[in-house]
Amino acid sequence: MSVIAGLVIETLEGAAPRVAARLLHLADLEIQGGDGDHRLAAVWTAPDSRSLAETVQRLIAADPEVLGIFPTFVADDSEERGD
Repeated sequence: MSVIAGLVIETLEGAAPRVAARLLHLADLEIQGGDGDHRLAAVWTAPDSRSLAETVQRLIAADPEVLGIFPTFVADDSEERGD
């Protein structure tokens, strides 16, 4: 199973471009846009919801400019496969 999530990443004011640059190294995260100031929009693919949640917690803990990561949608491919 894999999980795909749309995310809003809330940062400190003015930090969105710096945070986006740091997140570019994450292979399964694609930055889709942002407001140029304190919000980023991203799509994330993960093997399962647990790994997605763990990675989100690690990112928030490791980057003081990230205030929160909020899902806008989450889907998995289990329905597609008939699980």
